Amino acid sequence: MTLIRQLAIIIVTLFVLLFAGTIAISVNDTRAYLNLQLKTISQDTATSLGLSLSPTMAARDIAVVESMVNAVFDSGYYREVAIRSIEGKPILERQAPVRIEGVPAWFVRLVPLETPRGEALIMSGWQQAGTVSVAANPGQAYMTLWSHSVNAFWWFFAALIVTAMLGVLALHVVLRPLRMVEAQAAAICDREYPVQTKLPWAVELRSVVVAMNRMTTKIKEMFDAQTAAIERLRSDSYRDGLTGLANRRYFDMHMKQVIESAQDAPAISLMFIELKDFKAFNERMGYEAGDDLLRAAADTIDQVCKAQTGLEYHAARFAGANFGVVLAGATEHDARELGERLARALAGLHERGLTDTEEVCHIGIAVHGGHSVSELLSDADMALRAAQVSGPNAVDMRVQNLSRNAATFSASHWSELLGTVIRDRQIIVQMQPVLDTRDRHTVLQHDALLRIVGEDGALITAGVFIPMAKRLGLIREFDKLVVTEVMKQITAGRCGKSLVAVNLVPSSMQDATFADWLCDALRANPAAAAQIAFEVSEYGALENVEALRTTVLRIRALGGKFGIDHFGRGFTSYGYLSTLKIDYLKIDGSYVRGIAENRDNQFLVESITKIAHGLDLKVIAETVEADEEWAMLQSLRVDGVQGYGVGMPKGL
Repeated sequence: MTLIRQLAIIIVTLFVLLFAGTIAISVNDTRAYLNLQLKTISQDTATSLGLSLSPTMAARDIAVVESMVNAVFDSGYYREVAIRSIEGKPILERQAPVRIEGVPAWFVRLVPLETPRGEALIMSGWQQAGTVSVAANPGQAYMTLWSHSVNAFWWFFAALIVTAMLGVLALHVVLRPLRMVEAQAAAICDREYPVQTKLPWAVELRSVVVAMNRMTTKIKEMFDAQTAAIERLRSDSYRDGLTGLANRRYFDMHMKQVIESAQDAPAISLMFIELKDFKAFNERMGYEAGDDLLRAAADTIDQVCKAQTGLEYHAARFAGANFGVVLAGATEHDARELGERLARALAGLHERGLTDTEEVCHIGIAVHGGHSVSELLSDADMALRAAQVSGPNAVDMRVQNLSRNAATFSASHWSELLGTVIRDRQIIVQMQPVLDTRDRHTVLQHDALLRIVGEDGALITAGVFIPMAKRLGLIREFDKLVVTEVMKQITAGRCGKSLVAVNLVPSSMQDATFADWLCDALRANPAAAAQIAFEVSEYGALENVEALRTTVLRIRALGGKFGIDHFGRGFTSYGYLSTLKIDYLKIDGSYVRGIAENRDNQFLVESITKIAHGLDLKVIAETVEADEEWAMLQSLRVDGVQGYGVGMPKGL
């Protein structure tokens, strides 16, 4: 029961008691007054009648006595008038029944009125001739008492209603700060940190609100301090201090993750960028100018890569003036186009006066063809050396034979194949389990992995065809297909009771039209909505946080859940976790692979887990391949694990 209701009940109860007591006192006082009036009237009438009858009784004129008694009795105000001799013998008596009209019998029994007799002597000269007694009729008194009681009841009842309403209204106003405190506490649990600026006038409530504001501020400061500490550690370990790009250590770790976790030749390219004769430039222009050039080059690389929408990239600075860029989700055409745009943009540094020569850079690109990390690095280096021979600001690309014929399809061939898949809804969904870190037999959720069938009957993974679907503008159709298929399988009961996660392209989630379609699908199937979760890669999710936040809130309102995939892959601030209403996050495999020997990654994962748990988020580790990684993640309190060492994807 709410505090306002309890206080209202107490106030109404007290007022009812006061009301009942007041009514009782008022009725009793009126009763006492009427009793006194009845006694007085009876006595006055008896005295007056005794004096009037004395001469007549002396004359023994009984007819006149009877006439005088009848005159008094017939007025109707008396129930008895009696004349008796001095010896007590009745001479004349008049009696009438007590009639009480319009007064309930229970009221008469509950509030009895006394009707005492008034008595007086009748004289005959100096001798007593007899007595007269008069008893008033209480009927009129009862009517007066009942009318007074009814009027008092309704007046006090109206006062009770008005007072109760005013009291409840006053309680709502007075206790409004408590409701604000309740909302403030709920907001903290919901990863928000509001502060009440309007303080209540009541001293006690003001103290509560001030204390709550201090607690909210402290919690926010603790969260900010935790995230800042993790970001500093990550920056110190994996970021180049001069340019702000990733350093060689992070680049190697990330390269190993994307290559070793790639299947069926997904669209991954490696780009090496080297500034021309940087050592000589430093000697000519000085180290300060050299630092300015490196910062400008890094900023140019980052801006040009970011401008190419739908492309996931990770740029790093190696030693000196050497840079590297890993491209994921890029076709051969995308990689070449980006390389040429970078060459033109970096050549523009000369026009800005940052270099003293028009020959600014050379770029070498290697496209992943199913070979190892060392082979890809070697190809990129060979492409860079070829570009240096080709001329100023040249770009060279090396492409090995890809492991799957599908990856070598032309754009027109891809367009025909993907169009057929969409038209005929020829997709296959495989499920990969996410297990509880503490129990290998408990499934936290299944990840839905999209596949299509090639012309040779072999399965083509999403990593192969999704980049081309993006380029052809078909990606939202594939997102709709996989959502529809997963909901269909959930409804049919083929997914069991566990949560099913669907990975969507960030641009789809940020598109209002797609969001409307998705919400309509969830609304039409609430049972499936309660068992489905949607994921987007952190890299693309932060391109438009506000649009994504709106879509997430709509999904959660319909019963769905939401998660962030590949968390930590970029160098974005973790502060968005407190505002984006997600349910879980998946730590990128680059931090998980080999974590048993990497103390920096152990600290990072543990810190991320503490922050996430403080926000009521579950933490899942990706790309778990070995038992020692599983054991380490369990000790770091990670909730779930996923990877080929945990469970292979299987068809439904």
